Amino acid sequence: MFQGEFSNNMDDKGRVSVPAAFRDVLNTCHADGKIVITRSHNTPCLIAYPTREWNRLQAAIKDMPANLKRNFIRAVITPSQVFTPDKQGRVLLAGVLREHASLSRSVHFAGTGETFEIWDKESWDKQLEADLLALQDFELDM
Repeated sequence: MFQGEFSNNMDDKGRVSVPAAFRDVLNTCHADGKIVITRSHNTPCLIAYPTREWNRLQAAIKDMPANLKRNFIRAVITPSQVFTPDKQGRVLLAGVLREHASLSRSVHFAGTGETFEIWDKESWDKQLEADLLALQDFELDM
């Protein structure tokens, strides 16, 4: 399970190191250690899917209405890239992905359970502030 928050710097070529904690999850819970990184369809970030979760996503879109399916494929499936982090744990993010998430030098990784998100640090800070504000009156019954 991917959990926690980590920040790393991206180099001028678009390489960024996947946090060691996330690489450990990939290596221990996901046999091939690969991730598919693509656009989020509803937030200005990237989503990293282990192969198993990527396969689940592709199976789920089969039941979408044809017009939404086509839109989703163009927006999410088409720009996706498969990665095995290199020996330093880095991945090279394509320009189209960096542009979608407005990634600059400071990149923020956020664990979301079965996947993780990749944000521009400033965008993450704004999103987190909005999320916390939206939750301020929410009471969780446990």
